[in-house]
Amino acid sequence: MNTDQLLKTYFEDNKLMQLATVGNDGKPWLCNVYYVTDENNNIYWTSARSRQHSKEIHGNSAVAVTIVHDDVYKQALQITGEASEVPLEDAERVDALYGAKLGTKDRMTEIKANLPGGRCYWVVKPGQIFFWDEVNFPDEPKQEYPIG
Repeated sequence: MNTDQLLKTYFEDNKLMQLATVGNDGKPWLCNVYYVTDENNNIYWTSARSRQHSKEIHGNSAVAVTIVHDDVYKQALQITGEASEVPLEDAERVDALYGAKLGTKDRMTEIKANLPGGRCYWVVKPGQIFFWDEVNFPDEPKQEYPIG
């Protein structure tokens, strides 16, 4: 089993992920966002800085992500990592990835305005990636993907 290709398939075939954050009060928050990835398996999305998950990332960068590949055959990714804002100087590169997968739209005007509560790109740098896959790993569905 080529897990590099399997991970790429999971990332490319899906658009929506669940993002879990934790606020200063210790309570978890879960939201759905559209995402793209790069060649290093970093995960990007765009959200306003005023959103709850965005505010929580500024206070606690530890996040968890789930990407469901197939709910019938029980295939998903479970990821933990560190999230942060994408620096403005990298936003054009991320916007090109985002547009290629999810369609073009004028996101950069708002991002370049760099307003305090305005839209920006975010990234999760995975610390751990796990497959939950009863099709490719029927005897042991939870498999860790080796990072780095």
